[in-house]
Amino acid sequence: MSVTNIANGASKLLNARNGINTTEAWRTLSQYLPNRDADSDFWWRYCGLHLAILLEEADYPLHKQLDALVFFYHWGAPFMGPTPGGNGKIINWKSLVQPDGTPIEYSWKWPQAGGKPEVRYDLEPIGKDAGTEWDPLCQAAAKELMGRLAATIPNVDNTWFHHFMSTLFEHDSKKLALAAASGEHISSTVLMAAEFLPKGVAFKTYIQPRLLGYPGGLPSSVYEASIAGIEPETPARNALRDFLANSYEGQRMVPFSVGIDNRPGSRLKWYFSSAHTSFASVRAILTLDGRVKNPHLERQLADLYDLIKTVLGLPDDFPETEHAGVFLGAKSPYNLPAPPPRPPTDANGSNNVDDTTPTNFQAGFPYYFDVAPGQDLPGVKWSLPLRNYDRDDLSVAKAFTAWMEKLGRGEYCGRYMSLLTRLAHTHGVTLEESKGLQEFFSVMLKPDGELDVSTYYAANAFEEYNLKGGHDQQESPASPASPRRGLLRLEGSY
Repeated sequence: MSVTNIANGASKLLNARNGINTTEAWRTLSQYLPNRDADSDFWWRYCGLHLAILLEEADYPLHKQLDALVFFYHWGAPFMGPTPGGNGKIINWKSLVQPDGTPIEYSWKWPQAGGKPEVRYDLEPIGKDAGTEWDPLCQAAAKELMGRLAATIPNVDNTWFHHFMSTLFEHDSKKLALAAASGEHISSTVLMAAEFLPKGVAFKTYIQPRLLGYPGGLPSSVYEASIAGIEPETPARNALRDFLANSYEGQRMVPFSVGIDNRPGSRLKWYFSSAHTSFASVRAILTLDGRVKNPHLERQLADLYDLIKTVLGLPDDFPETEHAGVFLGAKSPYNLPAPPPRPPTDANGSNNVDDTTPTNFQAGFPYYFDVAPGQDLPGVKWSLPLRNYDRDDLSVAKAFTAWMEKLGRGEYCGRYMSLLTRLAHTHGVTLEESKGLQEFFSVMLKPDGELDVSTYYAANAFEEYNLKGGHDQQESPASPASPRRGLLRLEGSY
């Protein structure tokens, strides 16, 4: 199917619906679900509609759409903190899930041939005391949410969640408040995800550690010590450790998070970022410097490089050794400071880092390594942070769907274009006018030759509020009890 046919298919899908900004499930629930407090009602109406559109375009049966939306009504919206403007309250915590402070993102996992997409959202739970001396790391709401889910839903297991929360954070609130008042960066530390699968809802948590004395983020050794306390040595973790210690690219990666499944037998995902944006670096990291081997590997890598060049508008002959981020002037919308210099790693006082290579850490590529037991090598997923590249959504969508068609996976490309058109419309713009709606693409090379592909979408409630003339309460003056937090998040899709 051509891009033109995909666009035409999207138009037909839209014309078949009674209104671009509604769904049958949304109309039904809007009629019957009661209002609550102003914050919960705002997030339900704003994000619930986005989720309703995602579920419909992903071809979920109506009863599954209703299930997911009712779940979000009860377990999502009430945990998202104050609305833009604060309803008269000063907002002490700015989430870094989105650059504007909106604490949610959505994702769509693309199916293999014959399957259907899977929808999920990631959010940062924000409680009433977040950012104050009573909850300086904004963790109270996450603990409450995960605890209540475990008490309500079978097979929710928070063992790993509790372990990492107890070992990767400073627990002295007074010390944290003093550190923040003195200018140390304190920011988002816990995200949770709800994934709507055929058999029910699955939960994940993502933990970005915060220990005082590590202003540039924790070194791998601190993560290793924590992981060793709950998971025995595994071949996959040993292989990753060897890669990080001995590979040129591995030595330049910086850890920023761990991700777990909140169920028995959790897998462990370890997140890193690299400043390097050349395809040579992507190749080295995805293959662990040649450790990963399969008969499909070169084709998979060629397809991935084709995606990067197509979506970013790079020349067909763009060299693998050139950094796309440097060539295109990539810039993180967070405008975060670079991490401090690394300490020496050898007896000569050298840190073995080539300072002539790009150092704009925040505009690099994030990765995760799945180091769960039962595999000899970790699975590696790479992400492309589209929001760093100032590309318009229509061009990106056309390039991406053309690439999916080329791979023979275009069944849902028409629905994807319809999804983007409808989401853009909820923000008051056409897809032609939209920028930044598509946040990330992520890809994992599977041993069977397939590519796992997911796309991530932004919600920008605070930005929209400000564009409409609202006053940004997040910039309210700091008070001694609730100092204005600095921002530090090493970008990654989860």
